[in-house]
Amino acid sequence: MNPYEVLGVDRSASPEEIKKAYRAAAMKNHPDRNPGDHQAEERFKEAAKAYEVLSDPSRRDAFDRFGTTEAAGSFGGMGGMQDIFSGFGLDDALRAFMENFGFASAGSRSGAIRGDDLVVKVDLDLQDAVLGGRQEIEVERNVPCSNCSGTGADPEAGSDTCRQCKGSGKVASVRNTLLGSFRTVSNCPTCGGSGSIPRKICSSCRGKGYEKKKSTIAVDLPAGLSKGHYIRLRGQGHHPGQGGVPGDLKLLINNIDYGPFSREEDDLVYPLTISYPQAVLGAEFTIPQPDGDSTGIKVGSGTVAGTRLKIRHQGMGRLNRRGRGDLIVEIDIHVPSRVKRGEKDLLKKMEELESFKVKHR
Repeated sequence: MNPYEVLGVDRSASPEEIKKAYRAAAMKNHPDRNPGDHQAEERFKEAAKAYEVLSDPSRRDAFDRFGTTEAAGSFGGMGGMQDIFSGFGLDDALRAFMENFGFASAGSRSGAIRGDDLVVKVDLDLQDAVLGGRQEIEVERNVPCSNCSGTGADPEAGSDTCRQCKGSGKVASVRNTLLGSFRTVSNCPTCGGSGSIPRKICSSCRGKGYEKKKSTIAVDLPAGLSKGHYIRLRGQGHHPGQGGVPGDLKLLINNIDYGPFSREEDDLVYPLTISYPQAVLGAEFTIPQPDGDSTGIKVGSGTVAGTRLKIRHQGMGRLNRRGRGDLIVEIDIHVPSRVKRGEKDLLKKMEELESFKVKHR
């Protein structure tokens, strides 16, 4: 799917133009305005997915670079339709209505409360960023209460069926929204979507249905991650308790230690300073590699400052693609600020030699 084509905007479109195009597509193809038209409903969903990619700078950049929504959908970006709703400022009633058309999690469609997302910052060393690999992340999050299993009710006392929603966890209402008047379905305000009322609250969690707990999660990180990317783990966030469903865990790449290297997209640049005689005569050097090994490189005679020597396929792993970038050795020439008297005399003699004279055009 090309999100630009779905919304009918140029690649240079501004965020406001993208939002305007999505709103027009949503109003035109909304299922309530096209009852029984499955094609319109599919176009409505495609427009939502396109906006989900293009409304976030990192996901839009990923699509522009890699040309696929799979790459754009893996890292960075918004957390699905819930984030789109909040970005648009639509009210809870409209959000609940649109969730019934398949844009929310299964827990939301069943009337269950969704827990909060949890963001954890992750720092990577060079090898993890270059090659990827498994990381163990320690998180502290809300999990279902071990005493009441997340119901919030005393296990011995039990619960009664909610009278307002009659156990369904949902209530229907008619609301006026930006797209017109719609019949919406939302969580029952009495039971919070659980469908039951505790006869006696749990003494361990005081009726909340959750408790804080630290745990370690193993995550396989792909190669080529950059600072600012995040990985979304569905259903690994905070649990709301009382029969709800957990939110998501977002692992934000906070910082990457590149060591002696600097990064230029998928390439890594290593600065190599050599002496003036080495630049004139040529020399061989040992260069560290980002995976921890080293390799030899030959600097030819007559090399000037700013010369770049390329070692192919030894740079960053390419995110969501095969292969690696290049390792680039950038040459700088050391010029001493002070020299001894004997060295100065030697330099003056060299200056008189024909090979060292600068020929101006």
